[in-house]
Amino acid sequence: MKELATSPYKYVEICDMILARIATGELKPGSRLPSARALGEECDCNYHTVRRAFEKLAAQGYLELKHGSGTFVTESAGDLNRRKVDTEKELRTTDKIGVLLPLKQWGHYVTSLIDHLHHSSEAMQIKLIIRTVSEIDIHSAELARDFIEQDCCAIILPWLGEDQNLAHLHDFVRASKLPVVLANPVPGLETCCYLDPEVDFDTSHPTTYLQCRYFKEVGFKKIALLGPDTIGVDYWQRNLMLYSRWCDIEEYPNLVGMVDRSPRDYERLISRWQPHRGELAVIAYHDEIALEFMQACEQKGFSVPDDFAVLGHNNNPLGLRSNPPLSTLFNSYEYVSDGLIGHAIALSKGSSKQLTGHEPQDFFIRESCGGRMRHGNKIDDIVSTLLAQANDPMTATRGDKN
Repeated sequence: MKELATSPYKYVEICDMILARIATGELKPGSRLPSARALGEECDCNYHTVRRAFEKLAAQGYLELKHGSGTFVTESAGDLNRRKVDTEKELRTTDKIGVLLPLKQWGHYVTSLIDHLHHSSEAMQIKLIIRTVSEIDIHSAELARDFIEQDCCAIILPWLGEDQNLAHLHDFVRASKLPVVLANPVPGLETCCYLDPEVDFDTSHPTTYLQCRYFKEVGFKKIALLGPDTIGVDYWQRNLMLYSRWCDIEEYPNLVGMVDRSPRDYERLISRWQPHRGELAVIAYHDEIALEFMQACEQKGFSVPDDFAVLGHNNNPLGLRSNPPLSTLFNSYEYVSDGLIGHAIALSKGSSKQLTGHEPQDFFIRESCGGRMRHGNKIDDIVSTLLAQANDPMTATRGDKN
């Protein structure tokens, strides 16, 4: 295990410095900040690093980026002192960990992960105290105090809703007197994630590349990415970036579909993709969206996989009963649950135990992706090769151009 640095990222130090100046009144609401280059010289860093800090604080509502005018402190940043809390955590060694779950969008993934958290905790002789909450924000810190009273040593947030406000998440982590562990990396909260933030970004998240490479090997020349129409899901935003990067490297058309998950919105997207029928493969953000898309295709008179091939993620059992059965990519729940609990225990001792290896993955090739229809049993060899490449850090992050 390694000791945690107080500021592992330069841009985080710059964020803290700006927030401190806002809190003291040196930077007042409406005031203009120095340029990124000027602040970079002051902080002895590249102006891109300062720009990243500006963007992070803008996403949290403290700054406003005005193109051509500069960067300004928002009016809402004036309540920083009211929101400011003691960031020092209580470090204790106990056999209890709190688990906090938002009630929104609670589906198969959350249920399965909670189940595996129980198994992992029992194996480690740890007791989980589970609570639910409507929102993860500064008001949720009241529950953090309840966890302290129940002798918990840390808090795990294994799931964030698709509309989670990142500024509110930061408020909660800052307000919590116990260390907080996240299942996905969040800008400014990298040390909270059970995955090591120092591991190369693409190596830590090969799922999108693996899905794209699969459809390329199957023979599709057009691959679309389908997900929720929201800006609050950091993991979905990373999927978008990785997909766009892969399409650019491989010279594939960039076809992104974002839906509010209503039947009408799926129909809109299907109509837009209709000219690509028969040659388009669709990667869904998770199985629930894949199944909703397939149902919309059936209602519109389109066939899966003949018109649109579909690949999901997370292996929801409902996919076995769909028509056709849903092909899906599966991530190991044990890897995640063990990592969450292991890192929580380490943080409670003032150290870190973030995982640095690849998250184990597997394909369940059924009928919706068209792989077996096109290649028969040879698809198993294709999948085996792809999985071997995904577990090789030298091949997981580079393109596949021949």
